[in-house]
Amino acid sequence: MTMFEARVIAGKGRGRGIGFPTLNLEIPPHFEAIEGIYACSVVIKSKTYQGDLHYGPIPVFGDMKKSLEIFVLDWLAAKPPEKINFELGQYLRPIQNFHSPAALAAQIAADVIKIRNSR
Repeated sequence: MTMFEARVIAGKGRGRGIGFPTLNLEIPPHFEAIEGIYACSVVIKSKTYQGDLHYGPIPVFGDMKKSLEIFVLDWLAAKPPEKINFELGQYLRPIQNFHSPAALAAQIAADVIKIRNSR
């Protein structure tokens, strides 16, 4: 697998609003993945975490521009790092258009359970 480095950029705070704060990332050069949701590993300041990675549009919020963001499991920090390293793992599912942010949050919770159980 390939380890990517990405700069953390400002997000819109929607992940935090539904209970899954994400690190929004600048899409690295030569990042070629199928749009969807992936398990991933994330390295922040020399420590490795599991993550739930989203790559593609966010139709539930009407945002059709590709974005790259990661909900980092078991990571708590007041201030995001400038850069992170990440590696794609298992492809979990395609992008879906949920009928509400609450439905999206329920699916993210299910994705996180899959990621935790895949250790």
